[in-house]
Amino acid sequence: MPYCPKCDMEFIEGITVCSDCGSALMESKEVSDALKRQEQEETLARAHAEYQAQLSMGEDITDEIDDQTKEENATPSPAFNRRHGLPPTRVYVKKSEQYDDLKSSASAFFLVGGVLIVFSVLFWLDIISLPLGIIGKAVLSILGVVSLLVAVKTIRDAKNIKEQIGQEELQTQKLIQWFVDSYTGQTLDEQISREYGELIFEELSLKRFELIQDILVTNHDLSNPSYVDLLTEEIYSRLYPDS
Repeated sequence: MPYCPKCDMEFIEGITVCSDCGSALMESKEVSDALKRQEQEETLARAHAEYQAQLSMGEDITDEIDDQTKEENATPSPAFNRRHGLPPTRVYVKKSEQYDDLKSSASAFFLVGGVLIVFSVLFWLDIISLPLGIIGKAVLSILGVVSLLVAVKTIRDAKNIKEQIGQEELQTQKLIQWFVDSYTGQTLDEQISREYGELIFEELSLKRFELIQDILVTNHDLSNPSYVDLLTEEIYSRLYPDS
């Protein structure tokens, strides 16, 4: 029987237009229901495909952001620097900086340990009442003692480092002065030119760094690469102040 899906009404055979809404009638209610199911399945299929596409795009964007973040936060490797004409990026921590860091750490541990000990004494004497229990009071006391012990050890380490500050500074100045007395920027550039020919500035800058490092390592027993980089930075700035 002819059927109007909008009005949900069936009509007698021969009628082709709904008398209520004026829409064309379907062949039968079964045909209308079948078309509805087909449209629903197609709609679900399109929605699923769009969701998968958005999900894939979101994963790609997330991966790209993660890769970019890792690349930005990662420390450049020596190979990366060589490819881009950059000097090494190893960072040497001077003895004076180590000493300052240790002093700060020791002060922090002393402060924390002292506060914990004071509070633990007050708790044990029941001057301050908190539901800590014996175990809680014991843990608080132990943490205070441990913090003070760490502070004492840190102070000892700081004293040992302090004794090395003068030696390091003297050695650094001697090595730098030896180099600038023995070589000039012009002599280094002439040697580089003989070996590599004409270079662009980035390549020349890198070759200068490498040559200074080679001379330092060859002529002196320097086993710490980051310390060699520190010396090279200072020597480079003295030999090539305009760079």
